[in-house]
Amino acid sequence: MLKSNIIKKLLVVVNFIVGLFLILTIIFNNKLTYSLYWILIPILIFLIVMFIYEVDKGLIEINQNEGKSIRRSYNDITVVSTVFYGLIYLGIEFIDMINSDVRNNIYLVCGFFAITLLYELFVFMAIKSAKKETSELLNKKK
Repeated sequence: MLKSNIIKKLLVVVNFIVGLFLILTIIFNNKLTYSLYWILIPILIFLIVMFIYEVDKGLIEINQNEGKSIRRSYNDITVVSTVFYGLIYLGIEFIDMINSDVRNNIYLVCGFFAITLLYELFVFMAIKSAKKETSELLNKKK
């Protein structure tokens, strides 16, 4: 639980810093701000995956049938969204290898920031849904 709280706080801080660098990128529009933005994105991905791992360890299985269905739906949503988000990031990196100035596009930075927010929204909604279903099953079992 302590590790999960530390990861939550780090996620908030890194998200704030990514948003700050997005604003700095829009204002200054130079290579330094673009580079700082793209350096923070893998750190953010790592923290989100660590958070998903910590939450996954905390889910309890109530019943063989019902517990597996909750855990499976949670795992499916988080895995699929993480894979798509990672593929988008890797696609950007691959295109940047071919055309070296792709990551310095303000529209790409803003679009990827929006995709990042959607990805985090999907992950946190999946976590909330799994916790809600688990608490309903616990209350139902009592």
